[in-house]
Amino acid sequence: AAWNQPGDLDHLFRKWATDPEFADYQPRVLASPHEEFQGNASMPWVLVFDQFLSDEEADALIEGGRLMGFERSTDQGAINSLGEQQRVVSQSRTSSNAWCVLECEKLPLIQQVTARIESFTQIPRSHYEQFQILEYEVGQFYRTHHDSTTPTKKVSGPRILTFFLYLSDVEEGGETAFPKLHLEVPPKKGRALIWPSVLNEDPTTMDRRMFHAAQPVIQGVKYAANHWIHLYDYANANKWGCTGSFS
Repeated sequence: AAWNQPGDLDHLFRKWATDPEFADYQPRVLASPHEEFQGNASMPWVLVFDQFLSDEEADALIEGGRLMGFERSTDQGAINSLGEQQRVVSQSRTSSNAWCVLECEKLPLIQQVTARIESFTQIPRSHYEQFQILEYEVGQFYRTHHDSTTPTKKVSGPRILTFFLYLSDVEEGGETAFPKLHLEVPPKKGRALIWPSVLNEDPTTMDRRMFHAAQPVIQGVKYAANHWIHLYDYANANKWGCTGSFS
């Protein structure tokens, strides 16, 4: 498991916030359960690294998305007779997205970014879904939603962590909003935003405070990418269809 015991989540975020090893990436705590970070016990962790990506790495991820082809975002639909989850065009999410597989995944700068995330989290990339690369044009949004569902019967376990990367500056709009935390994070090229989807005390249980939304872009184009990280091995489970989706 990525996190074996209660407190592993808290330990990771505290390390990011305080260890000099991460200082060059400009960590900032936006929410925390600890008073020393201007938080309180009722709050979850939310943290940004303002200088996580180079411009070249951000551009490579956008290029990877174009290579794969951006398509209107989909939601998970009904499960068919083979147990495969169908995909339906999303009504709550008007962005376009691309999954970074095949030649996209092989681009050296993209591999470099995934390796850095692996180094930061100390969670092997076999727990990650492939990069989802996102494009939001003017007026496009993603209504309030949660990245995890628990309990889950999937072999890979729940999504425990979202590592979200902003790949472009946006003139206006496009913030990531956490309504229950009264928090909005504006896009900034090179910034990483990280939040947990599960509880520190029990990483198999969804943290209901972590609902979030992508606010509509008012001016400009927002590009972003994210790795969703699972509690258990995702790559091999997905290869055999054990995550519920072959597509």
